[in-house]
Formats: sequence, C-alpha cells, structure tokens
Amino acid sequence: MKKLLALTCGILCATLAFSAPAKGGKKKGASAAFTEGSVAMDITIGAPTHSGTDFKEVMIPPLSLCVDGGLASLGKSGKMAISLGGMASYYLYDVWGYKHGYNYHGYYYYTNLFYDAELHNIFVAFRGAFHFDPTDRIDIYAGLLMGGHWKIWNYVEDIEFYNYFGENPTRNKFSFGPFLGARFFVTNGFGFKAEFGTDSGNGFPYAQAGITFKIR
Repeated sequence: MKKLLALTCGILCATLAFSAPAKGGKKKGASAAFTEGSVAMDITIGAPTHSGTDFKEVMIPPLSLCVDGGLASLGKSGKMAISLGGMASYYLYDVWGYKHGYNYHGYYYYTNLFYDAELHNIFVAFRGAFHFDPTDRIDIYAGLLMGGHWKIWNYVEDIEFYNYFGENPTRNKFSFGPFLGARFFVTNGFGFKAEFGTDSGNGFPYAQAGITFKIR
C-alpha cells in the first residue's frame, strides 16, 4: 500500500513539474481552455467496472483523481495542445460466486468451491492526450493511458481462490487503453468533466463524471 501511495504522489508531482509554463507562458492570441502551461485537476465518480467474478455488488463506486498538464500548444491559433498527466482510482465491491473446476499439475479437478469477499480495487496510470478547444470554456481531448490495476481481497469465507486455479479474478493486471473526454469551464478556474474509456486490465472506469479545477 505504501508503494502505491508513493507511486500516486510521484505521478501527480511529475505532472505538475512537467506542466510548468515555459518562458513567455501562454501564446499570444490563444483563446483556448487548455494550452501550454495549463494544469487541470479533476475529481470524478465513475460507473462500475468489470470484476471478473460471477456476482458483484458495488459498495463504493470508482472515485478518481486526475491531473493533466499542458506540455505544448499546437497550431497558430493555440487551440490545440498535448498533455501529460496521471490518475488514481479506488473502488470497493462485494463479490461472490462458485468455482466449478480447475487445472492443477496437468489434471482437472471438479469442485463446487464457493467464495465470498470484499474486493478493494486500486487503479494508477500515466496518461497522455491531444486537446482541441473550440472556445475558451470547452476542452475536448482524447488519449491513451498506461498503468496498473491492483486487487486486494478480504475473504469472508475460509476458502480462497488459489493461484493454481489458473484464470481467476485475483490477479493484478497491466492496463493500457484509450479514453475520450470533455471539460466545460463555468468560470476561469472551475467546471465540469465527462470521460469515457476502456483498458486491457479492466481497471479504468468505463464512464465517469465530476468537477474540474483549472489550477494554472
């Protein structure tokens, strides 16, 4: 857990460092919501993701913190930019189901093993995006993320999933995938956000919405 917290802090600090404005700051004539040197911080709540189990009940939906920093503006108008950022999510499921069989040392074993557990999910990733801002209030972006999805199981029953069951939902996964989103700023420093995406590790919230703060 300490390593995950350190990684999350490292991502956010690196984003703020890389997003420090270059000499000259914002381009003259630029009327975009997100440009070189901009920093946006989002707090969102997301739709439940895949758990890999037979059944699940959402106890805490995906709560995410995201920071994006503008690295460079593109084009003469300054309405396009690229960003580097990071995000971290946490959510909690109550999961249960049955394991009807498993392979072990070349043999297949039949079983009616039942499991019941609280599943803590932690998702941490770097992300890069391309931004297009039609106005100084709207930021539309698309990009790719890369990170990890960690699962921490707290079993209710004495019998657990073991590694030799082969394909099972207990393992941690590398995550990589696309996302698409938009921010609408009500004021120069506050607005709303909606984002959609998917990833290879089933850790990224499929859809999320919340508030955004323009720190710089």
